[in-house]
Amino acid sequence: MKQGIGILVTAISIATATSSALAHHNHLYFYDLCRSVTIEGRVDSVQFTDPHARIMLRLDDGTTYTVDWMTPNNLRRSLILEPARKALAPGARVSVAGAPIRTSAEIRGYLPEFTREVNPRTIDAKLIRGGDSFIWSRPPQNPELCKDK
Repeated sequence: MKQGIGILVTAISIATATSSALAHHNHLYFYDLCRSVTIEGRVDSVQFTDPHARIMLRLDDGTTYTVDWMTPNNLRRSLILEPARKALAPGARVSVAGAPIRTSAEIRGYLPEFTREVNPRTIDAKLIRGGDSFIWSRPPQNPELCKDK
């Protein structure tokens, strides 16, 4: 009996963790990868923390955007972390292109258990340019995804 309960608890834990990880890591549900916006402004702050690095960017009109980026571990492995720290210092002028976040209602269409509200001024970075020397871009994603849109 105890062994059966242990197996059941383990199975539920794995299923819950797997669905949470999928929801967290599948940007398709959270960002409209078929649209792109470009913003330019000055870095307010950068957080190189898990689960993703985030850049707070203040546009010339005072509007602040949150830019979701890669994990700090991926930035480190691809040798981008240190150059990014230098180029994305507070006050640096930066241009970012990326996919805009979906509305909470759109996300709930994919993930009914999603209950949070989203900041509509959030984008998932595809291209970051800082100063004259720093350029980072994500490899193109599946072009089939947007062919009918």
